[in-house]
Amino acid sequence: MNLQDILVYIIVLLCVVYAGRHFLKFFKKKKTGENSCGCGCAGCAGCPKEKGRKADL
Repeated sequence: MNLQDILVYIIVLLCVVYAGRHFLKFFKKKKTGENSCGCGCAGCAGCPKEKGRKADL
């Protein structure tokens, strides 16, 4: 096994790890009903935690 084979294996391994992480992140979405603030109010307009954060967007 020469150096070129080892480099190819390392690059392929890194690509598989990168793709695997993003593939798993795709399936680990937030639960429905949870807002970005985590209060679970399902995005209601009167969310006390979201009032201050709307201006940041």
